[in-house]
Amino acid sequence: MMKRLIAITALCLCSSMLWAKGLVVSIHPLYLIAEEVTKGVEQPELLLGNQSGHDIQLTPENRKAIQDAELVIWLGKAHEAPLDKLLSNNPNAVSLLNSGVLQVLPLRDLKGQPIPNAVDTHVWLEPNNAVRIAFFIAALRSKQHPEHKDQYWANARDFSKRLYAETHKFGRYKVPAQYWTYHDAYHYLERSLNLEIAGVLTPDPHVPPTVSQIKYLNDHRPYHRMCLLAEGEASSNQYQKLQPIQFQPVEESLAGETQFIPAWRDLATKVQDCVQSSRN
Repeated sequence: MMKRLIAITALCLCSSMLWAKGLVVSIHPLYLIAEEVTKGVEQPELLLGNQSGHDIQLTPENRKAIQDAELVIWLGKAHEAPLDKLLSNNPNAVSLLNSGVLQVLPLRDLKGQPIPNAVDTHVWLEPNNAVRIAFFIAALRSKQHPEHKDQYWANARDFSKRLYAETHKFGRYKVPAQYWTYHDAYHYLERSLNLEIAGVLTPDPHVPPTVSQIKYLNDHRPYHRMCLLAEGEASSNQYQKLQPIQFQPVEESLAGETQFIPAWRDLATKVQDCVQSSRN
């Protein structure tokens, strides 16, 4: 009985050690993609919970997870600056923004014009990027665990097939439909829905829009009633002078969602419905 207990304990310890040296992913949308790729093989660990990546509170458990990880996937300094000291020189950490596998779009100013040398880091909202991330993770994990190579690649192919099937369900406007956003975070959705930004309220969601910017938007509105995409907690005092608007609460980080494809579909549906109602 004692020998059996010792054997079971040893097995549990070995399992814990293997678990601790698995895949750690920094933010929620990347975690949802990683779950698709590793399905049936391993369970990735989410490092930051529902934190956005911009404002990070690291716990001792977070630091230990990074230290023990076999592979850490993160976006990079441009999105998760507080992680830079921990991960930029970590041989087990891979930055997606530095990988060269993604299509990267520029961040835009309050008038919707590209800002030189500024990167929009919400790359997961572009379906092609989400697929590239999936195959990149499959390639990295297959190299580390060739015994699971077939499963990783099969999962990535299945994910890409299902995601593209969803994107093809969305009708595209013949002429780009214009919209406003509280801060520029939906650039990567525009190709899929044929949208075009008409203006931004603020460069930082934590900073209220200025009177001059509200005036600019009112003076240059493409439609009488405009679609405004904003986080649900945005104060109505900050945009009430822009009426008439169609206010649509959205969350580009996919916080609280449990699967990537339904989350992307729901976000795209909300955006498309908002824009369509503003054009009617």
